[in-house]
Amino acid sequence: MTHRDPAIWENPEGFDPERFVPERSARRPPYTYFPFGGGPRQCIGKGFALMEATLVLTLLAHYYELHLVPCRRVETVAMATLRPRYGMWMTAHPR
Repeated sequence: MTHRDPAIWENPEGFDPERFVPERSARRPPYTYFPFGGGPRQCIGKGFALMEATLVLTLLAHYYELHLVPCRRVETVAMATLRPRYGMWMTAHPR
């Protein structure tokens, strides 16, 4: 619930990678964003997942431009993590 709380985040539903820069992160209390858990019981795969995601997204962004399919709304569902209910329909356009 804290990941999208408007009391904590400016524009909580918007895509803003800059919200995680150190200058802006320092103003927030700890554990306002914790996708891999917090404290001593963090997910054992955290380091690998972050490295893998960085590599995959870098390669994907290098070769393709992704666009959401028009008229396909992205709905979220809360499970263990927040996920798109019906996926995210996108088209990949070669650069």
